[in-house]
Amino acid sequence: MSEFDGHIVDLLGDMPYPVWLLKGEMGEILWANQEAESWVKRSVRTQQSKNLPDVLSLPQDVRDGYNHCIKHKQSVIIRNCTMALNDDESPQCKLSIFPSGDYIGLILQTSSSEPSTVSSSIDAMSAMGRMLAHEIKNPLAGMSGAVQLLKPDVDGEESQGLLRLIGSEIERIRRLADRMETLGDKDPANLTSVNIHEVLHRAAKVMSSEVGRIIKFSEQYDPSLPAITADEDTLMQAVLNLIKNAVEAMESSGTGQEITLKTRFRAGVRRRLRDSEASASLPIEVQIIDDGPGIPEHIRGQMFQPFVSDKPTGQGLGLAIVSKIIHAHGGIIEVNSRLGETKFSILLPLNYETVS
Repeated sequence: MSEFDGHIVDLLGDMPYPVWLLKGEMGEILWANQEAESWVKRSVRTQQSKNLPDVLSLPQDVRDGYNHCIKHKQSVIIRNCTMALNDDESPQCKLSIFPSGDYIGLILQTSSSEPSTVSSSIDAMSAMGRMLAHEIKNPLAGMSGAVQLLKPDVDGEESQGLLRLIGSEIERIRRLADRMETLGDKDPANLTSVNIHEVLHRAAKVMSSEVGRIIKFSEQYDPSLPAITADEDTLMQAVLNLIKNAVEAMESSGTGQEITLKTRFRAGVRRRLRDSEASASLPIEVQIIDDGPGIPEHIRGQMFQPFVSDKPTGQGLGLAIVSKIIHAHGGIIEVNSRLGETKFSILLPLNYETVS
């Protein structure tokens, strides 16, 4: 396997569900995690080089979903399917089939393997955090060194300003990577008073420097909104992920030309407190709106789950991280999408501590 797929294997090895990596139309088993070994009562060595139907009895909807994933390089989720061990009963399952480079990943969740608590889901997110931290940290030293070497040779305040922006982003990413290994923690790591408008403006500046004048950024902020208590770096990462998704969708489809960042006060939205019947208000709304192609209908219901993506080379991690960051801040995220408009709405409390 490629180096990239090796890192995906490291991530999937820690998933709390049975997971397989497969190849080809027959579903040749290349690798399985420990949960898969326990579930089928076979070691990964005895499974390798066999086809998945040799280990599990596959109903037709699963075969069709697997073929669709191979043909279109799109993730498929099948709910309430029957996946039987060849020598056992037939439990009801939720099956996720997703492309990973030249291979196909399969995650199987049964009533016994699907996480029933927040703690189990956090284990999976922690594994994801470890993989992402490893991938992010490696190139940062070289990038920082390159910026320092360029500074004496770059003239003009605008060019120097861009180098300073790059340098500050490298530092932000380094701080973020240092905390990625604790992505599964319940709480944000570095709470401060944050001006959400400064976060949004900086994110727009970073992304506009990448896409040039191809896509226009519009900022419409409510100046009366107060500062919030948040982890600025992880919140910035969530906003950047959403903007990047919009840019990629617009570029790949050739439709859309504007992304709007908007804030407003929104009354009446509440979220239940942890381990309590009480609830807390979420009055701060951040909207990220694009006029692109819209989100494909077949993934709208699962788009915040890991490994759900309609991109041929996508791994479906970006929106899962966004959801985790917003949830960790005591907030919620909503999405409405149709052709010509996709709107992500992030709803946050004024003070994180009131919802922790």
